[in-house]
Amino acid sequence: MSTETGPDTREHDGINAAYSAAGLLDETAVSTKRANKRGEQTRDKLVKAATECFTEYGYTRTRISDITHRANVSQGNFYRHFVGLDDIFLAALRPSLQELATARLRPDRTHGELESLIEVNTTYLQAYARSRHMLRLLREAAAASENPGFKQLWLNLRGDFVRRTERWLERLVASGAIESCDTNLLAETLGCATEQMAYIHVGLPTSTPRRERLEALGTALGELWYRAIPLISRTTT
Repeated sequence: MSTETGPDTREHDGINAAYSAAGLLDETAVSTKRANKRGEQTRDKLVKAATECFTEYGYTRTRISDITHRANVSQGNFYRHFVGLDDIFLAALRPSLQELATARLRPDRTHGELESLIEVNTTYLQAYARSRHMLRLLREAAAASENPGFKQLWLNLRGDFVRRTERWLERLVASGAIESCDTNLLAETLGCATEQMAYIHVGLPTSTPRRERLEALGTALGELWYRAIPLISRTTT
């Protein structure tokens, strides 16, 4: 279990909660004491080096020695900041999860309009593209790590996405915008489509997709969402 600390834990409460729910973080062990400037700089160097190493070598092939060599930091100093490889992986993953959280697909901002669904899907894919390496590695860790917490973290994150979509669909049903339907199954279907589109077409390519490609993917997803939800305005015309 990680005891990862940071310079400002209040800023990271949401991610800490996600890590804790997956059994990856002991919140009682998270320090609220602010590190000195030199310590923060060393920690930042290690996290930057870890992000580069995980991106280059993958989750399963990255070693602590790779990280310390790239950061030009001794292994002894490494253990002043992190308890092990999974601990620093969580630290390297954190910015990607934070960015995705701030740009998380928010269908609840719309009432099912095609243009809005295209916009929110495109925004989501753009955020995914900026953090695509570490987000892809989370799936690798979920599948390959001996630590079951990574699989649980991945399942929790996608579960949160599906539940938000389900609540949005329920509000549309209650408002009379869409016909009554199995909102849970529809939310799961839309979530799977979005997740696979992001992973296959944004996360896996050797280079980051260009803006035009992301817009095309966002349009395709937005149109899929639009056609999948049973809008009453469409069925009565």
